[in-house]
Amino acid sequence: MDKRKIANQKVKDRLFAALIEFAGSKDWSRLTVTELIEQSGVARASFYRNFKSVEELVDYGIQQIALQYHTGKPSPENGFYSREMMLYKFRFYKEYADLVLAFHRAKMATTLLDVITDCEIDARGDMPVNSIAKYELYYFSGAFYNMLLCWLESGMRESPEEMAEEFLRIADRGPSS
Repeated sequence: MDKRKIANQKVKDRLFAALIEFAGSKDWSRLTVTELIEQSGVARASFYRNFKSVEELVDYGIQQIALQYHTGKPSPENGFYSREMMLYKFRFYKEYADLVLAFHRAKMATTLLDVITDCEIDARGDMPVNSIAKYELYYFSGAFYNMLLCWLESGMRESPEEMAEEFLRIADRGPSS
């Protein structure tokens, strides 16, 4: 990678880190470029060389999460709901807990759920619009997201292994009575 690309990547990373610092204290939809460049120490021209808006910076962050997720994801040979895949998901999101919680605190929960759903669609393939089976994918994504968020917010007391097992138990048999 040439020096200019490396420098641009550092600018993007600093801006994204500044965005995360605002999570929970300021709604990202009300965040200004001026606030971001002051927080990050990046020049205004550098911001606009890389992004057109704060929303584009948020999209960059989402793309980075998705890229990291797909880079390390095991092949789905054992199935998309296998123990191996579920364990990967809980380990991955534990590693990125601060980022997930930042999106949640910034009122970007729907965006994060969309990312999780898109990861499932990428893994399984999109379902035909007229197929009732498409709802399984959305059910799975929503259930996983809600369980994940509760686990992260409660401090991740259980291990990723325990969470994967519990998710699969609930998915297989339904919640305990």
